[in-house]
Amino acid sequence: MSAADAQLLARSLNDAAVAAGQSLVSDAELWSLLGSNAQEVLRALCGAGAAPAVSSEPAALAASTRPRTARGLARFPEDVLGAVIAFVDLPMRFTCVAACSTLRDACARLSPRLEHSLVAKRFPLLRSFSNIGTAPSELFRTFNSFKMYTNGATMPGTTVHLDAYTLSLQLDLKDRDRLGDGKWGPWRTLDTLYVGTGTRSSGATATYEFAITPGLFERIDDAGNLSKLTATIVVSRRIGGKLQFAKLWSGGQNDWDEEGIVFDKDEVPFDRGNAALNFLKTRHDDTEMWEDPFVHCIWRPDVDDNAGGASIARARIIWYRSTIHEDPDNTMNSEDAARCLEHYLAWSD
Repeated sequence: MSAADAQLLARSLNDAAVAAGQSLVSDAELWSLLGSNAQEVLRALCGAGAAPAVSSEPAALAASTRPRTARGLARFPEDVLGAVIAFVDLPMRFTCVAACSTLRDACARLSPRLEHSLVAKRFPLLRSFSNIGTAPSELFRTFNSFKMYTNGATMPGTTVHLDAYTLSLQLDLKDRDRLGDGKWGPWRTLDTLYVGTGTRSSGATATYEFAITPGLFERIDDAGNLSKLTATIVVSRRIGGKLQFAKLWSGGQNDWDEEGIVFDKDEVPFDRGNAALNFLKTRHDDTEMWEDPFVHCIWRPDVDDNAGGASIARARIIWYRSTIHEDPDNTMNSEDAARCLEHYLAWSD
């Protein structure tokens, strides 16, 4: 077979492979997809005789016209068959295997070395490596998927709605002593005050309100000026009947002004078992411009005091930006908050 004939056969087999991949075809129909010159080349190579006629009758009747294994092709030495098969690419190999049992057997004898060579032909970068133990199919899927990463990262989806999470607030009253050398001793917890669960106050954003029990502020005020108030929010969810927990935020009392008791803004603790996220966060936190999930919490003890009712602590899950002026509209929307809670936090087992 001349080089021109081989190229003609390769092009025809490729056209047949593309057409066969678009619909279910019989062997006879697959043969008819080849051009007349390609059929001549195959008849000369395989000794297959005339091309089978394409029948319009039902598949059971058309099956009798399917070509049988080419005895002429079977007499070719294995290295010749290997040279013919190795000439084609991956789609053409599919056509060879589907059209002729002799070529299918030859492919089986040459596999997986044949598939490795065809995958390397498709992805030339693989030629830089030797003794690759990975299966050809896995190599193809891996290298074919690389093109998916050229358009940048995409937001992860969510499987749990934001309303399926429960946020619980706890207040801790801390104190410390002045030591003899004038230094301050370590903080110690005087009292732990569980507040309760929060209610999302808006359907569009991640803003939660916690009702503070009446009289709780008086207990804190009686502790004196040296005391320090800290707040912690724990989030829980139920997955498959199992309750899981994660720390969402913890912050100390930062200020006490007309807004109320303002706690430190702090970033949401992330899953430090995620090495890739640690890699990005380490670099990210050392730059001047960044944006992270944070929690901002303010408690207004004087609200509703005259009515003897509960006061409100309001916590927002926000995008905190490293800018001079804080964006007042930085509260996360419900979709981003659901993504943050599901994929960012370090959940218990």
